[in-house]
Amino acid sequence: MNVLFFLGALIFALTALDIIKTTFSSNGGGMITSLVSKAVYKAIFLAAEKKGKSKLLGYAGPAVLVSILSVWIAGFWVGLFIALLSDSDSVVHSVTKTPAGTLEKLYYAGFTLSTLGIGDYVASNDFWRIVTDVAAYSGLVFITTSITYFLPVLSAVGLQSTLSLYISGMGKTPQQILTKSWNGKDFSSFFDNTSDLCQMLMKHAVNHHSYPVIHYFHNSQPKHSITPAIVLLDEAYQLLANALQREVAVDETKMSMLQTALDAYLEVVREGFLKNASPNEKALVPDLRLLEEKRVPLKGKEAIRHYFEQDLRERRRLLTALLEMDGWSWKEVYLPE
Repeated sequence: MNVLFFLGALIFALTALDIIKTTFSSNGGGMITSLVSKAVYKAIFLAAEKKGKSKLLGYAGPAVLVSILSVWIAGFWVGLFIALLSDSDSVVHSVTKTPAGTLEKLYYAGFTLSTLGIGDYVASNDFWRIVTDVAAYSGLVFITTSITYFLPVLSAVGLQSTLSLYISGMGKTPQQILTKSWNGKDFSSFFDNTSDLCQMLMKHAVNHHSYPVIHYFHNSQPKHSITPAIVLLDEAYQLLANALQREVAVDETKMSMLQTALDAYLEVVREGFLKNASPNEKALVPDLRLLEEKRVPLKGKEAIRHYFEQDLRERRRLLTALLEMDGWSWKEVYLPE
C-alpha cells in the first residue's frame, strides 16, 4: 500500500462527491461539474465569436452535459486504475495467475466500473476483491444516477424555451408589451397573464438553482432565447413601476409577485455566474415615443431617464452582463430585427 492507492482513492471519492452534490442536492452543481461546465461553454462561446446568433453556440448545452458525464466516468476509471497500480500483484490473469500489466489494469478498471464482469482478469486477494466490489457497485449506482440526472435537466430546458416564447409573444420590445396591453385606462390584459408568467419564472429560477447547467443551453433565435426574454420582461416591469403617472392604476399585488420572481432569478444568476461581471456595453434608455403615441400617461422624460440611468444602474449592469454572457446585446431588447 502506498501513496498511489491513496491518490486513486481520493480521485474516486472526489468524483463520487461531485456526482452526489450535483445530482442529489438542490443547491447547484459540484465543484468539478461547475469548472467543467464553465470551461466547455467558454471554449464554444469563443469559437462562436461571442455571437448569440451563431449556430455553434446551440451545441454548448449538449456539449456541457456530455463533458460532465465523461469527466465523471474518467474520474472513476482513473481513480480505480491508479489505486490498482499501487500493488504490482493487485490483478492477475484468471487462468495463468500472472500479474497484470499496466494496460491490463486499465482494462480491468474499465470493465469493473461498467459491471461487464468479463472475468479474464481477477483480483489477486481479498483486499482487492473488496476494492473491486466497491468500485463495481459505485459504477452501477453513480453512472446510472448520472444518466438519469439528465432527464430533469432536459425538462428544465423545455420550460426555459416555453418561458422565452411566452414573454416574446407579449411584445417584441418593452414598450410594445405595454402598448399592446394598454386599453386607454389601465394595463389589465398584462396583469391577466402575470400569475402564469410569475409561476413559470419562479419555476425557472428554482430550476436554475438546482440545475445550473441549463444556463448553458442556448437558442440562436433571439425570440426563443431566454436571456433577451428575461431582460425584456424586466424592462417592461420597470416602465410599469417607474415611468407611469400616479393616476394610472396597476395591480400592486401582481406587480409585487413579478418583482419577486425577477429578483429571485437575477439573484441566482448573480451568485452562480456573474459575481465579478464587467459588462462592456452601456444599457439603452427606453424610447418613449411609442408610449406617447398611444397616449399612455407618463412622467417627465428627464425623470424617467434619470431613474433608468442612475437608480437602476447596478441592476442594468447585471442585465448587460447577462446579455453579453449569452452573446446578445441591448439591441435584441430595444431594437429587434
